[in-house]
Amino acid sequence: MYIYAPKHYLQQFHGKYQDPDKLAVLVKENKRRNWASLHNRKDNAYKNDNPDLPTLQPWVAQTAPPAERFIFKRNPFYHRVDANGVQLPYIDQVNMDIVSGKLIPAKAGSGEVDLQGRYLQFKNTPFLKENEERYGYTTRLWRTGKGSHMALYPNLNTNDPEWRKLFREKEFRQALSLATDRGEINEVVYFGVALPQGNALLPGSPLYNEKAAMAYAEFDLKKANKLLDKLGLKRGSNGIRMLPDGRKLEIIVESAGESTEETDVLELIKQTWFKAGIALFTKPLQRDVLRNRVFTGDTQMSIWFGLENGLANALMSPEELAPTSQQQLQWPKWGQYVETKGNAGEIADMPVPLQLSGLYKQWRNAVNEESKTKIWNHMQDLYTSEVYVIGLVAGVLQPVVTNARLQNIPDEGYYNWDPGAHFGCYRPDTFWLASK
Repeated sequence: MYIYAPKHYLQQFHGKYQDPDKLAVLVKENKRRNWASLHNRKDNAYKNDNPDLPTLQPWVAQTAPPAERFIFKRNPFYHRVDANGVQLPYIDQVNMDIVSGKLIPAKAGSGEVDLQGRYLQFKNTPFLKENEERYGYTTRLWRTGKGSHMALYPNLNTNDPEWRKLFREKEFRQALSLATDRGEINEVVYFGVALPQGNALLPGSPLYNEKAAMAYAEFDLKKANKLLDKLGLKRGSNGIRMLPDGRKLEIIVESAGESTEETDVLELIKQTWFKAGIALFTKPLQRDVLRNRVFTGDTQMSIWFGLENGLANALMSPEELAPTSQQQLQWPKWGQYVETKGNAGEIADMPVPLQLSGLYKQWRNAVNEESKTKIWNHMQDLYTSEVYVIGLVAGVLQPVVTNARLQNIPDEGYYNWDPGAHFGCYRPDTFWLASK
């Protein structure tokens, strides 16, 4: 979140300050629909792709897209200094190369990067370790901080009325979770070093609750089949259960197609779900296409990571546990309704999600940590017992490759967006490169 905007630069794109005729020319030149769109484009500090935008960051963008290499140079007006009064950052220039994600492990393993975490997977570790001495880099293994490294999202807002009704059945979601062998996923894909659990807070959180983490997370085909039988989902001649309208119970899981990990994990789930009478098919897409399909209700189920903040304390927001955002893939239309104050999306119409929304409001109004803790615990218990998201494993180790010359980066850490901003919480402005 950026809470500042440089008026002296941005007012030229604002209807209140700029001459209307000049502003119209700027809108046309930049191919924007209106001045507000132009202003937002020029003020996109999050993307940091406008070299003309003044910044308080340690490095200043030098390259405008499209480009294959983006260059950032140290900000001579940066506000931080070290204990000796030396202005930060220590590193004068940062280069970011745009390449296919599939090439990144090979490039990291041949010494072509100084700092890399994204698109490196735990399974790349042996290859990365093997080449450390030859190419002069170090491979660190950091913990990830998400509630689930990978999770399945049944879309409770899907457009298909039969599937929408079924996904809203708590027992069906619980059965899917019970029919998932997390232990096998952990052993086969993550060599037994991950944490088989549902989509919940991690042991590193002061709010960690083992009961919540393991709610319907034990592999129990017998219990899963019993729940499915109770719902009246009878098997057809090939062993696959049937929907009430006569269609086969075939679930299409759509993914962003960015990781072979997803393919490996879904193949294992496919095998155990089949034993419960459920057919699973995968559909890889591009990230933006996937998200838009989820938002519009065109998906049955998607695979994504779980809770962003698996390390929360009572003072951190529990908003991920209630319908608050369109980005929540299990109930995007409910989240959109909240975000737009009822101007888009759909109002939540299930008792427990409404209860979670009420508890979230209570948390926001609570005035002390004790009250916030009680609300957090209640929300987590409700959320995990309802299995709105089917978490798979958590705490997966993330390879972080660093040039052997790169200093001040910790050997152990958490690789997570929130909290952490990946490397951000370790103060990259204090990293420095030793002499060759």
